[in-house]
Amino acid sequence: MSTKMNNYNFTRVLFIILGIKLAHCVNRTIHTALNPGCGSICVEKNLTTAYIFCEGPNDTLHYIWDFTGKPSVLFAVTSPTAQLQIDWEMFLWGKESSVKFSEPAKYSFGLVVDKIYEFNDLDDTGLINTVNHENINVLHTKRFRWDLKSHAQNDKYYELSMEGTNYKSGNITRSGSIKFLLNRFWTLDHSDILPHILHSENATQIDVIIENFQTNSSFENSRFAVELLIIGDHSVNSSMNINVKQTLDDEHTPGIFEMVEIRMPLRSVLGDCDTCNNQMEGGYLQWRPVSYTAADRDVTSSTKAQYYALVHVDNHVQSANNSLLYSFYGYTVDKILLEKINISLGSKGDGFYKKGNYSSWTFTMGYGTAPDEQFSFLVIMIISIGLGLPAIIVVAAGLYMCARRRHKKKDSLSLNS
Repeated sequence: MSTKMNNYNFTRVLFIILGIKLAHCVNRTIHTALNPGCGSICVEKNLTTAYIFCEGPNDTLHYIWDFTGKPSVLFAVTSPTAQLQIDWEMFLWGKESSVKFSEPAKYSFGLVVDKIYEFNDLDDTGLINTVNHENINVLHTKRFRWDLKSHAQNDKYYELSMEGTNYKSGNITRSGSIKFLLNRFWTLDHSDILPHILHSENATQIDVIIENFQTNSSFENSRFAVELLIIGDHSVNSSMNINVKQTLDDEHTPGIFEMVEIRMPLRSVLGDCDTCNNQMEGGYLQWRPVSYTAADRDVTSSTKAQYYALVHVDNHVQSANNSLLYSFYGYTVDKILLEKINISLGSKGDGFYKKGNYSSWTFTMGYGTAPDEQFSFLVIMIISIGLGLPAIIVVAAGLYMCARRRHKKKDSLSLNS
């Protein structure tokens, strides 16, 4: 009776855990729209703003991906009745508050891909912070022409593919492309493409791909780096933190045993907090510290993605300008948390960018508790067999020896009698 009861309780707990994991996805109605309410002006001006919102019984989660200026992503939590409002005429002029909700958001955060750096890695270190200014070119993402290449939706994700070409800034022009592949997932799972990052149902995955891009003719050893601006509805005096998680296996990303995570400060009902009882998770970024030097991503084309320290941004308005985040936050951006981080692509001995004229880096941007890697069923089976089989052999050998001794002892008693 006790065994049956324990099995029942275990099964009941298992279903409760699964229910908690799936409830966030099952109880929400998902809607997607491209350039919502814009009309022909977005077609004429080649504009792309993707909008995904997930309605739940207690709140609505909003995701906006925008390429009208600097590539930007905005996430917001609102009441179920709040609706997105875009004044497209004002938005195209980059005016503040041209993007808003009919009710104030309960929480919001976002990021801007602000700059792409090309640096001449003369010492082959892979590090941009050891290079002098003369060997660094700054490419402003707002100076690219951003074209929608494709968008698709199925029961697992919504995907948007964008390509930046025809770079021109002053007298500087560059051919080639910077590509962004954005995915919004509906379930907890690993991405289909390397580095197979584990994403939650609240995450957007972003692939940055630099392909056949014209480099500075005077740079012999060009590499690239990406600068992200990260903004959150937190006190301007608070700070984000970087945490590096060690993983126990590299099943999904061979050779990589780390996960880098940037976390927004914890929040309470009253605002930011360090030690409060009712803590709420905010936004996060996650990535494996790996990039790839070829479109066929595998171990042979993998190299490092080196991250650097988070830096507080002084002039918030100037930094956020020409982006979706300025259109949403406006001048209040000066009163909230804004930091930036650089990630350089490549490492010593990988042949630099010229080896394959290709560099890619993948990260996820999510809300709530970031998912942790767990052993898969296959790995558990292998470990179980690896540990269990020797144990079975030892036990079987022991039983055999015991049986043999008993048999000899019995034969000896029979002869004596």
